[in-house]
Amino acid sequence: MKTKPVFKKIAEKVVDPIVRFYNFPLAYLAGRSENMEKAILRPVIKSFTNQSKDWIIQYVKLPKKVDKIPVEWPDDDRFAGYAIVMQGPVRTAENFTVETVKYYKRCYPGATVIVSTWTGSDAAAKAAAEKLGAVWIESEPPEVPGAGNVNMQLDSSLAGMKKAKELGCQYAMKTRTDQRVYANDVLQYFRNLQEMFPSGDPDLMPQRLVYISRGSAYRYFPFFLGDFVVFGETDEMIKLYSVKRDGRPNDFHKIRREEEVQLNHEIGEKLEVKSNRSPYELYPDFEERYYDLMYAEIQISLQFFSENICPVRRGDDMMDAYYTYLKKYAIVADVEKVLPYFPKYPWYSRRGFNEFNAVGRMDFKKWLELYLHYQPKREWKRHSGEVH
Repeated sequence: MKTKPVFKKIAEKVVDPIVRFYNFPLAYLAGRSENMEKAILRPVIKSFTNQSKDWIIQYVKLPKKVDKIPVEWPDDDRFAGYAIVMQGPVRTAENFTVETVKYYKRCYPGATVIVSTWTGSDAAAKAAAEKLGAVWIESEPPEVPGAGNVNMQLDSSLAGMKKAKELGCQYAMKTRTDQRVYANDVLQYFRNLQEMFPSGDPDLMPQRLVYISRGSAYRYFPFFLGDFVVFGETDEMIKLYSVKRDGRPNDFHKIRREEEVQLNHEIGEKLEVKSNRSPYELYPDFEERYYDLMYAEIQISLQFFSENICPVRRGDDMMDAYYTYLKKYAIVADVEKVLPYFPKYPWYSRRGFNEFNAVGRMDFKKWLELYLHYQPKREWKRHSGEVH
């Protein structure tokens, strides 16, 4: 098992804090005004780009205050049958969750915005969100949170989707209370994708689920489809978040962190920029390790496929099942068309390697290749009377 190089450990413990200390005043000043941005931020980026042997930097500015962002349909009720479900603990910093509610209500008049959070959440945020027209629901946390709190993620998402169904919403987009989708036409975009790419088997799944790329979807990790943002028919979204709950301890990923990182590193290093390969071809114990170390995102999408389309059992080819799911039942939209902002994990907002597919990410281009040309090795379809 690989360990961190000594110099990297030193950098993390000693150099990084020093850089942050000296960088803070520059970052503070650069954020004060457009002039400061031109005087400080842009020269730093230009200097980095000129001096770097490997990289060019691009950056995107997104407004913190959403009031002045133009909207496509200011007086249109076309989204009356849509819900936006924001799940998770409320982010009170910079009034983030409430500002996001305000933005969604401006972008999509007539859409139902649901905040699905936990009992005892911030009362002021609740009052402000409801004043803006949001539906606020609170749930008791599950007794078993699951590895990485995946069961909490599932429960709050499911509660929001059930409320959307109760309110008569046919379509729903799931996002998070600590995340903002800046694209002001994304509901229409997702719906258009569904119309353009109908389900490969409407009897099993009437319409596809739409996921997003970068940091959320990968080519060589079977069923690694993140649920930061997912769109679909409300009934299918309820099924997605009704999957079997995780019985692992909450700190599982911390305990097994090195093993998970090692597995991910092996898959990425050996399969990046290589087409039509499978991790099964690289090492014989892939399945055993993969099932044991499964991330929440993988578990959710794999369980959804296994419970609603076709069971995936030990010894089955998970890669074939995954590619079949993408070919027939899902879509991966480019994150650049969605513009999610995730202050908790700022690197997800970075304009990175997706265009080059250098680390095995699944984007719309690669999804389209599977959709048009992938030939499943077997029929993945639940047969009459089969139970999971």
